[in-house]
Amino acid sequence: MKTFLKWTSRVLIVIAGLTVSLALAIWIADPAVLRNMAFGPRMGDVVELERMQPQEAVPGVARADLPQAPADTIAPEGLATAERYAARTNSVALLVWHRGALRYEKYWPGFGPDTRTNPNSGHKTVLGLLVGLAIEDGYIKSVDERASNWITEWRNDARKDITVKDLLQMSSGLEIPKFGRWTSTRITLGSDLSASVLGLQVDTPHGSEFQYSNANAQLLTLLVERASGKRYAQYLSERLWSRLGTGTAAVWLDREGGMPRGFCCLFASARDWLRVGLLFLDRGRAGGEQIVPEQWINDMTTPAKTNPNYGYQVWLGSPPGRERMYNKFSPAKAFHSEPFAARDMIYVDGFGGQRVYVVPSLELVIVRTGEAKTDWDDAIVPNAIIRALRSVGGAQ
Repeated sequence: MKTFLKWTSRVLIVIAGLTVSLALAIWIADPAVLRNMAFGPRMGDVVELERMQPQEAVPGVARADLPQAPADTIAPEGLATAERYAARTNSVALLVWHRGALRYEKYWPGFGPDTRTNPNSGHKTVLGLLVGLAIEDGYIKSVDERASNWITEWRNDARKDITVKDLLQMSSGLEIPKFGRWTSTRITLGSDLSASVLGLQVDTPHGSEFQYSNANAQLLTLLVERASGKRYAQYLSERLWSRLGTGTAAVWLDREGGMPRGFCCLFASARDWLRVGLLFLDRGRAGGEQIVPEQWINDMTTPAKTNPNYGYQVWLGSPPGRERMYNKFSPAKAFHSEPFAARDMIYVDGFGGQRVYVVPSLELVIVRTGEAKTDWDDAIVPNAIIRALRSVGGAQ
């Protein structure tokens, strides 16, 4: 027994020593990583936004112009099915817009219309919209321009021919930061996002294959800042957010005065995300004006050659399927228990079920925010509501 205790204590001492050494190594390499691992966002949590610091405001101009109407175009059993699944997955909010009005709006206890959440990768779609506005403003001539026109660090190496379109369609060919490795961790939690993504090298020819990566979105964020000559939050507010009717949002910076995480973490309310969905439904119009060029909405929702279920930073429901892979190294997959019940589905996908589903043919937008679930089923909520519309003659 004494021998066993002796060896056990030695093993524990070794483990403690290795843990301290690892923590020290991380601290030396980038203190922000260790700080965010200890005090930053917890896996699955989307409401404790104060744990994600520092932040920068994205000023909005909230409008009280969302028409509301009874849910008489939606059969009650469909809403009940959607609500049960939303409740079971610890949702914050579930909103349904149909035929020109907000027909259903539910917040679970402790939350309300002013609750802001982390949309995770939902930010990517807003970033995609902003790229279109940078093109309209003349900062970027077209999606076929080389990204190295602004990401000058690439001009003299194999990355020089990567285009803006390649980044938008997740087909840059850059190496994929593997989950759990230092590069991926530093991109997610570190204090110098630009250095982290600029260090990535070519893995496959650009434009040759779809490989979903946060790095592509972060590089677009850097590109937009350099092209516009403005801070990302300022440009986002001026050209998009303050014109949508949304409230003030916030982005999570890598350090004070640093870069925002363009691949995640645009903190906004469910109603704000409804307005993002309505922008797609209304072909770029909001508040009686054309906010985003209609052609850019068409371009964003055109299937990429490398992945027919992806456009420019937004997902597409056709061709139908029951599982989506993000990239060849990611352990995470998106699960559909059945294909979408509407072929023209457009949707904003944030990790764990942060969703904005848009079905233009049905004049339908559905927003779900809440705890990030690795087993989120993409079919249950939208299909229950779509079938409920059809059952009362709501479909076109």
